[in-house]
Amino acid sequence: MDTKRLEAFIKVVDLGSMTSAAKVLNVAQPALSQHIASLEADFKSKLLHRSARGVKPTEAGQILYRYARSIQRQIEEARRTILDNKPELTGNVTIGLAPLSSAALLATPLLLRVRERYPGIVLHIYDSSGIMLSEMMLKGSMDMAVLYGDRPVTGLDYKPLMREPFYLVAPRSTYGNHAPPDEVSAAEVAQFDLLLPYRESFLRQAVERVCAEAGLRPRIVAEIHSQSTLSSAIAAGIGAAVLPMSIAKELPNLDELCVRRINAPSASQQMSLCISDNIALSDAAFAVYKILLEIIAKDWGPYDCATSPNAVVAAVSTAVRDGSDEEP
Repeated sequence: MDTKRLEAFIKVVDLGSMTSAAKVLNVAQPALSQHIASLEADFKSKLLHRSARGVKPTEAGQILYRYARSIQRQIEEARRTILDNKPELTGNVTIGLAPLSSAALLATPLLLRVRERYPGIVLHIYDSSGIMLSEMMLKGSMDMAVLYGDRPVTGLDYKPLMREPFYLVAPRSTYGNHAPPDEVSAAEVAQFDLLLPYRESFLRQAVERVCAEAGLRPRIVAEIHSQSTLSSAIAAGIGAAVLPMSIAKELPNLDELCVRRINAPSASQQMSLCISDNIALSDAAFAVYKILLEIIAKDWGPYDCATSPNAVVAAVSTAVRDGSDEEP
């Protein structure tokens, strides 16, 4: 198959517009339309829905898109390996790590270990919201992700790693001269001015559920997705945050903060490792995947895990190699 047609199809889906894709690819729009028509003839299926709002893939188009992205990555890796003329593993690997979560702390050790073992592999790390990471996984533009959630999604496989509890993080000065108890109720959380990530984030949704259980709504004074900005805002007394302990411990002014576990059924989220369930990982991606599992087993072992990380490592590695969908 002519890979240029696949490249054209990918660009149309990414941009959601035939006109925009034609400009980026520097081809005439009729020629681009012919590429798409040729693909539809080959697959005997309509691949795109066209409307005044733009272009979206059909169900068949979504399947082709995932495979086309996989083919594109493999061709890029082959080209890179041939041009470099090196026997070691090379390629581009894209990973998503949920921000403001324990997953965010995996980035540095992963970069260091991949650089040490496979200098020919280039990592692309994203820390967008869980919903955006899931969408990238579905489109085939991301190899793997560690994110909140465990709900089954067609085309994706979620392997549970641990359940992460959330804590209210506020300046000690908020409580005056007396030390508050180690736990905080949902009703008390709703009384704080809160600094939370935007509505699409799993953490924000968890806070809203916690408050709803108490018949209240959270008092959100700002939406902040940057850890450094969040730290500065808390230090300035603008409000409190809700974070996992792993991130709270990383705040530079921890000695000036009071960290209290939220005592509510919804004050935790399942953290999972997400991969495609119908597109195999490239050799480079699988090598990075194994390193990621090593780091998770080492760094997350002491946590209050719903599932033993070491057991997950063994089971998930076997499932990926064998193509099994069995949950660990």
